Amino acid sequence: MRNESMRFAGVMIAGAVALAASGAAGQDDGLRRYEMAYGDTVRSYTMYVPEVLRQGAPLVVYAHGYGSKTRSRKDLNGAARRHGFAVCNPDGSPDSRGKDGWKVGYPSQASMSGDEADFFRALLDDVAERFGVSRENVFLAGMSNGGDLCYQLAYTDPDLFRAYGSVAGLTFEETYLSGKLTEPVAFMEIHGTADKVSSWYGDHQNSGGWGAYIPVELAVQAIAANNRCVTVEADTVASKRGDEYPVVRYRYGNAPSGRDVMLYRVEGAGHSWHAADLDTGELLWEFFSRYLLPEAK
Repeated sequence: MRNESMRFAGVMIAGAVALAASGAAGQDDGLRRYEMAYGDTVRSYTMYVPEVLRQGAPLVVYAHGYGSKTRSRKDLNGAARRHGFAVCNPDGSPDSRGKDGWKVGYPSQASMSGDEADFFRALLDDVAERFGVSRENVFLAGMSNGGDLCYQLAYTDPDLFRAYGSVAGLTFEETYLSGKLTEPVAFMEIHGTADKVSSWYGDHQNSGGWGAYIPVELAVQAIAANNRCVTVEADTVASKRGDEYPVVRYRYGNAPSGRDVMLYRVEGAGHSWHAADLDTGELLWEFFSRYLLPEAK
């Protein structure tokens, strides 16, 4: 807990540190679980910290999917080990169905209270204090419901993270029509065209039951237009599965703020992290690293 925060001296931090007394037992792949007091609740998260991490290193937060048991991503942890950043994997809150997730507007989440942006601010404060990582060079990656959260925060709290990386995420029509997308935000989306959960083509009729949402291309282009990007480039990226599942990359660039928008269209792929198609963790960090503050590069 917060009153048992770890203190690190010098410029190097050992990732394989002993747990705080309140922490749970160690998990696979170097993950450790922690708790933090938040309001009248106790929230939990796991951390992946490379064996050696410098003071003030960047932090990537990964927001899991709806009801997902996948609380971390091995390829994202691998990128952290290679490039020198930490990864935090917070646990969402249960909805009326007992499914953990992030409040983005699903019908089952109507009874959920609280503000996700406020929670993430508290989380970033807690992690920065415990681990000595940067409080400014923070980035959000999310899958499915976690990707939906990336879009939501891009509209409501664009400055909360330096950049956002959604995988199989979507923008709800209510969010899109609210007119609250006002500040430029660095944003990346990876999405399969055969996704049956978060349809590439949108769901205006709410046939999936998640709520009405707009097509992926429109969601990405809305952010690019808000950033005032003035160019768009498209090229083909090599897919791990070969020519059967081509990947087209779109880059909306030359925004006055320098905040570009990226879209990876994975032809014929379904609802996934797309690790079978791409080095997703590396692509996310490649994008995030463009927006590091100078002192952290």
